Amino acid sequence: ALTMHEFVYALAFVTSSAQKTVSIGVTTELIRGDVYFWQSLMAAAALVAIPIALLYNAFLDRFIAGFTMGAVKG
Repeated sequence: ALTMHEFVYALAFVTSSAQKTVSIGVTTELIRGDVYFWQSLMAAAALVAIPIALLYNAFLDRFIAGFTMGAVKG
């Protein structure tokens, strides 16, 4: 719920293109009324997801070590 409120807040109050987040920029630039530019939307979603997935995979061993460190007794 918090994420949706942040999206609406940014959509309503951020007017400068330089200050828009990726989710707001993609939404405002690639959706025009009832027309969705699906190819561009999917390409933008993939470009945004790739760095997140790479960072997650790079630090996965640290995440798992941190999660299991608290579970070890003794």
